[in-house]
Amino acid sequence: MRQMKAPRATGVDPAPSKWRYRIERLWLTPLFKALVRTGIPSFGFVFLFTWYINDAERLTGIIDTYESAVSAVQDRPEFMVGMLRIEGASEQLQSDIEEALPIDLPLSQFQLDMDGLRRELLTLDPVLDADVRVKAGGVLLLKVTERQPAVIWQNADGLDVLDATGHRVATLDTLKAAGPLPLIAGEGASEAVPEALALIEAAAPITDRLVGLTRIGNRRWDVVLTREQRILLPEDAPAAALDRALAMHEAKDVLSRDVRIVDLRLPDRPVLRLTAPARDELRRLQELERLSYREESE
Repeated sequence: MRQMKAPRATGVDPAPSKWRYRIERLWLTPLFKALVRTGIPSFGFVFLFTWYINDAERLTGIIDTYESAVSAVQDRPEFMVGMLRIEGASEQLQSDIEEALPIDLPLSQFQLDMDGLRRELLTLDPVLDADVRVKAGGVLLLKVTERQPAVIWQNADGLDVLDATGHRVATLDTLKAAGPLPLIAGEGASEAVPEALALIEAAAPITDRLVGLTRIGNRRWDVVLTREQRILLPEDAPAAALDRALAMHEAKDVLSRDVRIVDLRLPDRPVLRLTAPARDELRRLQELERLSYREESE
């Protein structure tokens, strides 16, 4: 067999040079590779962009072009809102909403702050909840859940209509405008509306004589009746005490007599206070009884 000849030395060293070796090793470093591929181009782009927009005329032109493009989309007819509709509100509340939300229509729906409109609606006292949306046909719908009046609170500032939670609904000028709503009064009465409503419900048998409830010392209630009569309820379990008073009335017709106050603040000892004429008559009868007893003794 013919033997292969060994290659002759050409005098060229195939190993890389020192600098080429260092560059290749540096290129294999992830940080250096990221700097060359991403960092330098990004820096160059930012530098050129900053230099370009540093001119006021160029910057103004860019802004005008952007605003024109945005307006061209937002002002399209299908995005315009041209009608306002309010649902679930009384006529007075509708008027208050239109006054509180001066929306200049037609307006692009992109320029409407839905959350802001809802927050504004919830600041109105009669509004319990609100939903704001844009319906087909360019209609801005304000769907309102209105608070239901429960009582009239007579306080130092006037007459306020409250809902069942004690939240203010409206202000009245006179009691005649309250209609059939029950009346409460006294400091702190607005904070105890649920308890007042429970007492008013318990007083159903004497509704025709019920004038209202008065909060005393922000601790307890007085039931105010016609003929200037009062039922003084305790701080604890006032509804149960009122039931006892009604039971006494049913059994003895107490509230139809010359009784000015039925004091139930002491659970075990109800106290009846007579009217002034009844007290005078009682004193007269007691005096006659004493005279009669004296004459009999003599």
